[in-house]
Amino acid sequence: MEQVKRGNQDGITDLDAAQGIARLAHQELLHYGTDQNQCKLGDDEIAEVLSALRAVLRRLGIEFRPPFHDFTGFHGYWSKHDMGYSWAARRGYLSELFGPLWEQLDSLEDAQSASVGYCGVDGQMQNIIFASTGYKPEMVMRDAINNVIEIVEHGDSCLVYDRPLTDAGLTWGDIVTWWRDKRGLASADDRAVGHDLYRRLRASMRDNGQENPAEVLLFNTYCERYRGEEGMKRPALLPQVYLHYDPLTRKQRQQLRKGDRLKRERMDFLLMWPGRARVVIEVDGKQHYTEGKTASPRLYAEMVAGTGRCDSRAMRCTGSVATS
Repeated sequence: MEQVKRGNQDGITDLDAAQGIARLAHQELLHYGTDQNQCKLGDDEIAEVLSALRAVLRRLGIEFRPPFHDFTGFHGYWSKHDMGYSWAARRGYLSELFGPLWEQLDSLEDAQSASVGYCGVDGQMQNIIFASTGYKPEMVMRDAINNVIEIVEHGDSCLVYDRPLTDAGLTWGDIVTWWRDKRGLASADDRAVGHDLYRRLRASMRDNGQENPAEVLLFNTYCERYRGEEGMKRPALLPQVYLHYDPLTRKQRQQLRKGDRLKRERMDFLLMWPGRARVVIEVDGKQHYTEGKTASPRLYAEMVAGTGRCDSRAMRCTGSVATS
């Protein structure tokens, strides 16, 4: 249970852990409420089980807050709510408590199954560098063995999300929680924190002081559609993400005659779906995929290749959207 709370369960996904621990908790509480001789856990142990369950569910974006923390608390709850003389009432209460949880876990499993066609990424996500508003950040590899990178110049012009990625992907709820901690907004509600984050993300959609209207339209439409409490469970749409990185600037590569080793380092938008699937969205003008007024398969192929070309083990799923 301690390993689950820390997210260190080797080879077991958060979703699998949540389903297993939820079944264990429900079974033990059911035994305690009907036939305590069948219980395999004690008061301290069920408390650890419920604590681990709450922790893993938070990482999945699921709230689960039973009004007790152990068997003693469960006994006090049913006594207070006139269930003391009815096993059926206690079973019914546990069904009401765990029913919505089963539904949310099933929905999450269905979502992951639906994304099977989008092959996920091997390995653990280390960080996301996004929302750049200025110069390209300069980075060094602080620990080459563990792939630890450090931004040594222009770190103030971008954001770095470095928390573990859950099986639910990267949701608006995850980003808002991270932003609240980063900005020291502990007393602010989700709406206020979300508005503050929105303003910072919008600021990254400027090039030489001018906003890209197509990018802004896409971002605003997505934020409007998935705002509110329900939207906190949806994948966050992150703008201006460094998906590839070359330590040299384009000017430096030209001076050194290195060519364009990576034509497109920074992507317009990134979503992290369940199952470790990445979705890259590029909002490009027609000059990227037409020659004059005629659609060019060659230019379009080059554009998509620039977005998706990489080692198959590093990233096996990208998408590209071109729009005029």
